[in-house]
Amino acid sequence: MGTAHSRNATLITSSTLVRWQQEGLERVRNAQSHKKRLVFEFLERAPDFQTNLYRPGGQLPSGLLAYAAENAVRLAQPLAKDLSKLDGAFEVFRPAWTTPARRDRVLVSRLLFRTSGGFTRFREEQDYIDDAYHDAHILEADEGAVMFTAANLVLFGFGVNAERVKLYVADTWQDALNGPLPIIRLSGTMMGISGRRENPSFPFVAFRSKKPFAEIETAVLPASDPRFDEEVLSALSIA
Repeated sequence: MGTAHSRNATLITSSTLVRWQQEGLERVRNAQSHKKRLVFEFLERAPDFQTNLYRPGGQLPSGLLAYAAENAVRLAQPLAKDLSKLDGAFEVFRPAWTTPARRDRVLVSRLLFRTSGGFTRFREEQDYIDDAYHDAHILEADEGAVMFTAANLVLFGFGVNAERVKLYVADTWQDALNGPLPIIRLSGTMMGISGRRENPSFPFVAFRSKKPFAEIETAVLPASDPRFDEEVLSALSIA
């Protein structure tokens, strides 16, 4: 049903939809304009029947939508580069955020990149017990967009299971984004923003994993663990 149309023009009957489906594009092209608009609006907004037209406009402030429309060319620039060479699972090493003053503990989390329709997204997960942080069960998941801007890779995401923001900026990677081989290593700086408190930044290093994403074990390990060589510890400002 349409909401911005006269009362006697707010429904499309099932028989009309059947004719459109059976008789194809020519029938749709010749249909009444208000009926075509109703179907288009449905395909834009219906979460139960998502298509490439789906735009959940009702969940976003109208001011944001207007701003995005006005600045579409500029906002699209960081998303224009093909980042599919990132696709796959990574192990991420960084100083443990639960004990920020210490530099002898390394957090291992898992990171997944996926590209679809020219858009690259990421998901990072942590799931471990930290015996130096009141034996707390740390369970975090964050998802967001991957962008290329100012010659850096930028990961900007939000918490899935809590109110939180994650920002990763990778200034070094191997191999080339437009080369024949996948990216196998990333390094740079990250920040997690959660609560009204100091939110320090940390260096990070990420390596492509031979394990599937779900099988990468997350943990906080001592810096003396053999998986952390001198290069990694130096990048984390631990060596």
